[in-house]
Amino acid sequence: MRQVSGRKARRLVWAGLGWVCLLLLAAPPGKGDEVRVAEVTVYSGAEVGRFIVGGPGNAYIAFPGTRRWALCDAGQYSPMPLEEVVEALGKICYPSLKLEASVVILPMPRRDVLESSVEGAVVFLSPGRVDWPREHVHYTVAHEMGHVLHNALMPDSRQDLWKEYADLRGLDFEAAKAARDHAGRLHEIFAEDFRVLFGGELARCGSGVENHDLPMPDIIPGLKEFFLALPDRALGNMLISTSPNPFSGGLAIRAWSADGAIALDEAVIYDARGRVVTVLEPAGSGGELNWDGRSGDGRLAAPGLYFLALRAGPVLQVRKVARIGG
Repeated sequence: MRQVSGRKARRLVWAGLGWVCLLLLAAPPGKGDEVRVAEVTVYSGAEVGRFIVGGPGNAYIAFPGTRRWALCDAGQYSPMPLEEVVEALGKICYPSLKLEASVVILPMPRRDVLESSVEGAVVFLSPGRVDWPREHVHYTVAHEMGHVLHNALMPDSRQDLWKEYADLRGLDFEAAKAARDHAGRLHEIFAEDFRVLFGGELARCGSGVENHDLPMPDIIPGLKEFFLALPDRALGNMLISTSPNPFSGGLAIRAWSADGAIALDEAVIYDARGRVVTVLEPAGSGGELNWDGRSGDGRLAAPGLYFLALRAGPVLQVRKVARIGG
């Protein structure tokens, strides 16, 4: 699904075998999804507008799988250019892995979080009062994708991995975990290391990382290898299959992890406006569900695009599913 004007979603795919860069694919919706190892979908312009509810003074964005964020009043804001965001993602080099993420280019900042940030596998990119320099866009995109990576592969429940990471970095694990200073927090240091190690040339601009007291990650023995080994070590990584998709009767959903079955804490179907359609209950073991295409009040949902959000502990994954007439 290719977008130039901002009216459709721009898709990028982490694909291939071994060491690869992000590659831009031009594929029609729903075609070839089963062979994709992972993908990043970028939402811009009118596509983001579908998730904005309310009017001036009380507008908020309700993106599937995330909380509702109140937006600042409309004003003179300059969203990050779609083409620059796509280029920044395309410059990231990291091994292929089963990870799906969404990047939302906001037309105006959120009231409570003015800066760009990540919620689960969703990146919110904040606009500026003036056009962001290219270096800022590339820097921010690569940094936030570092957060997506640790949310998926290193949730806080994997204390073993975080302690190992802190040791490699020469950090006091407990102190870094509880740090009040933004640049001193363990998650921020991880995202900065990802930016420097795997981001493109513009993303690595500058002479250091955000925390100037730390050495550059590329001179830390074993640190890059730690990042490269994460996909194989992330036993808590959630894998999802939906069949058939698109569907007309019922949709079979299965979630599992690299070490077997997974226990789901939450399974929610959202419509294209971010409104809850229904909450699903496990059909068999904790990771198997079915959606009969009906909303919570028993009415048959209209044909169209829906979002399936599955949560297991701190791991959140969102999938697009399409219901067709029948």
